[in-house]
Parts: sequence; C-alpha cells; structure tokens
Amino acid sequence: MMLDDGRVQRERHAAVGNGVLLVVVDSGGPFWERVIVDETILVALEHFGMPYRLLDLAVERPTDGMLNQCAGIILAQNRLGESLRPGETRMIADAVENGAGLINFDYDLRLYEEPLLGIFEFGGIGPHPYTTDSLRIREGDHYITGLQDPGEFHSFDRMVTGIIVEEWGDGVVPLAEGILGKDQLIYVRHLAPWSAFEPRNFPLLFATRRGRGKAVQFTLNMRVWRNAFFGHARGMDDLFWRSILWTVRKPFVANMIPPLVTMSFDDCQGRHDFEYAEIASRHGFVPMPSLSLKKVPERLFPRIREGLEGGKIRFSAHALDYYELLVYDFGKGEYSREELEGIFAFHDAWWDEVGADPGPTLRLHWGEYGVKALPFLKERGYLYFCPALQTGLHKADMCMQDGFWPYDLQTCYYDYLPDDHHFFGFAAMLARHQEDFLTGCTAYLRENETNDVEKAARSAAGQIRHGLRAGFSAEIVTHEQKFDVLSMDEWEQILDRVDQLTEGYEKIHASHDEIGGYLKGKDGVWIAVAEVEGERMRCRMEGETASALRLSVFRDEGEEVVREYQEVEAFVGEAVVCF
Repeated sequence: MMLDDGRVQRERHAAVGNGVLLVVVDSGGPFWERVIVDETILVALEHFGMPYRLLDLAVERPTDGMLNQCAGIILAQNRLGESLRPGETRMIADAVENGAGLINFDYDLRLYEEPLLGIFEFGGIGPHPYTTDSLRIREGDHYITGLQDPGEFHSFDRMVTGIIVEEWGDGVVPLAEGILGKDQLIYVRHLAPWSAFEPRNFPLLFATRRGRGKAVQFTLNMRVWRNAFFGHARGMDDLFWRSILWTVRKPFVANMIPPLVTMSFDDCQGRHDFEYAEIASRHGFVPMPSLSLKKVPERLFPRIREGLEGGKIRFSAHALDYYELLVYDFGKGEYSREELEGIFAFHDAWWDEVGADPGPTLRLHWGEYGVKALPFLKERGYLYFCPALQTGLHKADMCMQDGFWPYDLQTCYYDYLPDDHHFFGFAAMLARHQEDFLTGCTAYLRENETNDVEKAARSAAGQIRHGLRAGFSAEIVTHEQKFDVLSMDEWEQILDRVDQLTEGYEKIHASHDEIGGYLKGKDGVWIAVAEVEGERMRCRMEGETASALRLSVFRDEGEEVVREYQEVEAFVGEAVVCF
C-alpha cells in the first residue's frame, strides 16, 4: 500500500481538431527513452496550454489525413527514426510541404530516412554522438531566439549528447550551438575512444521553411529537459515553446500564461515611508511590500490603507518581527494552538487599526510555514502562498529536489498545497541565493563597494526574463533593508533602466492576488477542441475556473509571430469560444 502524498494529480488531456498538435511517440520503444517523454515534453505542453493528441506508433500508424489535419507534428521521443517506416517519413515531409509544422526533438539523425533529412538538406551527419554541457545562442535575428541575447551561454548540470551535422541547405538557419572544447573533449574521449572530434561549436538547433510549412530540428538530446541534466524553467524554455509557435500552422491557440509581471519587497518596516513602493507603482508595477507588523510605525497606517483601498500597492503580512514569525516558531518548530491564537489576535487587531484588509496572498518571512497555522490563515481569507516552499519543515530539512507542478521545482511552479488544497502556491524565482535582485549590487553589508545602478537593473531584468522565458509570470524580489543605502533617485534610475532592458518583452503588470487567481484558473481548464477554418477558430474549453482567462492566439505576420488575446469568462464544465 502506498501513502497518499496529498498532491493534486493532473491528467494529460487529449484534444481534437485540425488546430491541435500531433505528438508522435512509441510505447513499444526502449523503456529508458519512452519513460522520459512525459517529464520532458508532455508536461511542458500541458504547462504551455498547447492542445495536442498523442499518436502512439505501437497502437496506430500515421496517415496522410492525420498528418495534414493538424497544426504541427512533434516527434517527441528519442529513436523514433527506428520506429517510423520509410513511407511514413515521406508522409511527414509531404505534410510539411503542405503547411504543417514539424518540430523534431529526437536528436539522433543517424536513424532517419532521407525524406526527413531532406527537409533541411542535412549532410555529413557524424557517426558518433559528442557531448556538451554548454549551449550558445548564435548571432542573428529570428523569432525562436528573439528573447535570448546573441552570444548568450547556458551551462548544463551535466553532459548531454548531441549529433554533429556538417552540412545543411541554404535556407536553413542554425540558431544555437553546442560547445565542444577541451573539457568536453576529455569527457567524450573516455566514452568514445575510437572517435576523433575537432574542438568546435557545433550547431544543435536548426529552423527552415519547406514549401508552405516550417520545420525545426534539435540535435541535442531531449534529456537536456530533465532536471538532472538542466531541465525546464532554467533560461532556455523559450527555445522550446517558440520553436513550436514558429512552426505551427496559424492561427494557433494556447492556454498560455500571459506575461504577467509583479514586484515584492520583503522585511518591510516603512523605510522612506514606502516611497520605494510608490515609485514602483508609477512604473506600472502593482508591488507588494510584506510587513513586519510590530515594526511598522502607526503614522504609516493611513498610507497602507490608501494603498490597499486604491489597489495600487498590495501591502501584506510578512512576520511579526525578524525573529518572530507569523506561522512557525523560528528555527524551533510548530507553534501551539494557544500561541497561534495569541499571534492571530495581534494580527487581527493590527489590521483593524490600519482600517483595511490585506489581500489573499501571503509572502511569509524566512520560509518556515507551520501546518498548524493553516486553519487560522483560512479563517482570515488567505488563499495564495508566494512562494509555497515546504510546510511544516525546519528550513534545514527542506529538500530542493521536492517541488511542485509542473516541473517538480521550488523555483517556478503553481500548485495546490499538499497539506490543504484550499491553498494555492506559486512562484517564478531564480535559485534561492539569487532570489533578491539587489544582492551584490549595493553597499549594504558591503556586498558591493558602491551602489551599482547598472548591475542592479540587469539583475532585475534577469528576473523578468527568467519568468517570461519559461512561460510563467515574472516577479522582481528584494528586501527593504537595501534601501538603507539606496537612495530614491538611484531606485528611480534602476527602474528606468529595467524598462529599457526589457523593452523587447511583452509585459502585463499585475498584483500577486491577480496572478494567483489567474494561475489557479488556468490550471483548472484545458483546450479540448481546436478547429480552424481559414483565419477563424472555434475552441472548446473544459474544466472549471473562477477567474476570467485570456487565450493566446498566435498568427504569422511576415517573419514574426504575433500574439493576440481572446477573453474567456469564468465557467464550470465547458465554454465555447469563436474568434
């Protein structure tokens, strides 16, 4: 018998219609290849809200009608080149000629027949896999790499295999490359001692047009999308989803998270009378200063009330004091019921004196959350944790390998709290030591010799890029203590520069409460039917959402892909949307 771990289990939802993706797998393939398809490809498609159906080659074979009546074809498992018959490879190539998109995540081109290789006019395919732990974005202007910086590097946690391609057609664009330098050569020569590799940068992501269709080929093993190697939500996911969006037949609809952006301040006591939050609000943010309740002077209560009632600044409870947490006895364990009753009596009286209620989102101090406090939070209307972390544990006992939906991470997620499904947690963070964007950028605690405005702005912009590249919301996070040394003029300069550094990103400013509600709603629905007729679409959604949502509708506009939004009202059961 297995114990129920309390997690919400999510089904993989098949969709129908000519506007969905056809995802090709083979359940009869090698176990260690088929077992990774869910965590690398299918979970990502669920997160991005892209409608798809599976074509399992062990159960059914592709037909011309099937391949031509879809938005795009995804080869989603390694060694499919062995599973596909020669005639089927020809049908896939013909479907691309006729306008279907093709995204091949199967890196091993040695196993494929000429019709598919001919889409890219590939030649000089290496007989041995090489290994790399570093990917570089090539210079150039292309939609797929449009959110990356030219020359940007991504370093993996361990080596990943790839296949060398020496030749490709004139219309094929290499977009990224794997590094095969000294360190990588030492590693691979132990694994393939009979091989002789030239140290070079080898392209590993190709894009091309073919007839009326488009195609993308990854020659890097899809294991790169596993957490043990690199994983999702680490800075490269835009290559994944933008490859799909560039190739697919348009219009194409997805239940993606809009590019929602917010800002948090932790450990707040009222430095500069919260002027830093007002400056952030003027830049479009709906910031959330999380308050150490016992440290905030009463003279600032009217400002807190004004911010909450106006909706421009969403003040929230963070702790009672730095070493006096709201829901857990700092470094010790769970509070007793009597202690919790006293703490929340103070909490209630404090907000009564302010004269306004906080929103439903909590951003708690230190990350130690008591399970016994959950009923007290529920009684007071709290609903969202940002972040959630691991309830009931001492901070030293938390394991970063145990995470949340969709990627089993503690950095980027949205999921129900296992201890009580009333609560919904979400986050879009970098690694814990990188969570505060001002760390190392100011003279506070002599983290830097001076206040470095440019470094701070680039760090904040990096937090925005991190969330939006992964198809999540984005959050800029810092701590109020940094404003002991940072002037309001410098803070204004930082935000001005952040605007400049992220001008290539679509951004929709939102509060934590709005983001939490949106993510919970998005998580509860899926696209069941997507039918395209010319430039018109009919979409049927199923599930349940208490929040209005925005479907993302993608269309080709020259060489670019543009994103439009189609509003969907809250519903239970199903909703049909035509546009």
